[in-house]
Amino acid sequence: MIVFDKLSLRQKTVLLALAKRMMIADSKVVIEEDALFGMLHAELGTNISTPTQDVFGEIDVSVFDDAHSQVVLILTLATMAFVDDNFHPNESSVLMKVTEQVNFSASDIAAVMDLAERQGRLIKDTESLFTHEHPLSQNPLETRGPK
Repeated sequence: MIVFDKLSLRQKTVLLALAKRMMIADSKVVIEEDALFGMLHAELGTNISTPTQDVFGEIDVSVFDDAHSQVVLILTLATMAFVDDNFHPNESSVLMKVTEQVNFSASDIAAVMDLAERQGRLIKDTESLFTHEHPLSQNPLETRGPK
């Protein structure tokens, strides 16, 4: 679980904008990305907006000036990239720009990417519980059987 409560308002704003940028990087938004973005927005605060210049402008993550906020930033963006099982080259480009700015080592990047990939799969699996194909989404009480 990612802890967002230590982030400043500006860090939350930039994080949400970059998550949106990551979500639209491959020119298509799938249900898992939309769900993750919605959860992220709710967690960070629904009063936070995503200014166009933060979404589409130059990537500047200097506001993430401590190790905790940098890990939160990269883990969140990498999870957004992996949640649809398609790590697109445009997503990779955004992530590389961010990791270069925070000076993560190759081993740090590998560790965060591994965790993000696993977290993305968990989010996707959880989201599938609520799709029309899954028995739980049709009638939860009937599929569980008698107590």
